[in-house]
Amino acid sequence: PTGSEFGELLSLHKHVQMALPDQAATVIDQDLLKAESNGKGTEGGYHSSEDTRISCIVSILQVGISCSKETPTERIQIGDALRELQIIRDKFYAH
Repeated sequence: PTGSEFGELLSLHKHVQMALPDQAATVIDQDLLKAESNGKGTEGGYHSSEDTRISCIVSILQVGISCSKETPTERIQIGDALRELQIIRDKFYAH
């Protein structure tokens, strides 16, 4: 991060962690919240609710936080992260 708000006291990791779950929309690209953001839209036979998209985005960000803890011993195992991401994907496509 290059913004002036980031420095010794505020890292990208901490910034995202502080935003979750209620302020997730402030740390993501707003295009991710649009209905067609999955590339299929309603014409492709798929449409997820905004609540589902936000829930999945929050879950993805939480996995990212778990993967980027300060020390390696605090971080989630990559296999566990993959499983969590697959569960999130399945939830997203199920709605």
